[in-house]
Amino acid sequence: MRFLFVDRIADVDLSRRIETSKHVVGLDDVFADHFPGYPVLPGALVVEAFAQAAQLLIAMSHDFTRIGRLRRLSRVAFRRQVRPGDELAIRCERRAAGESPWTLEAVARVGDRRVATAMLEYTLEPAAAGTDAGRHAERLRALVRELRPAPVATGARGEA
Repeated sequence: MRFLFVDRIADVDLSRRIETSKHVVGLDDVFADHFPGYPVLPGALVVEAFAQAAQLLIAMSHDFTRIGRLRRLSRVAFRRQVRPGDELAIRCERRAAGESPWTLEAVARVGDRRVATAMLEYTLEPAAAGTDAGRHAERLRALVRELRPAPVATGARGEA
């Protein structure tokens, strides 16, 4: 991932939920134009933080043998602005476990304030070696090792 919106994996319950965080830094390129004199993290990048957290959860839940492909994004709502210096906390929680596609409810908070919400729906794709999906799974595996070197699982693996 060229742009990373996950600094830390705070908690994960495999096949169920993930909690991540991102410290929003004023030196990020996006703030040069959005908006000069009043920097605000674009809502599309908050949604990207949701997507990255969801992809981590899906890949980890399948021991990196499958990845998620975003199929649908719905019920997106932005309630407050995210500014440099904020700690963006993301929680993605799966709805209707055991079924495919994966549908996740995502919530972003800054402190105790909810700043954005969305529903994300993913289809699962095998991450075979030598494929784009396989390379993506390896990048996710490396990211998990970097963000959280301790054991990551608190729940069962591999629900489809």
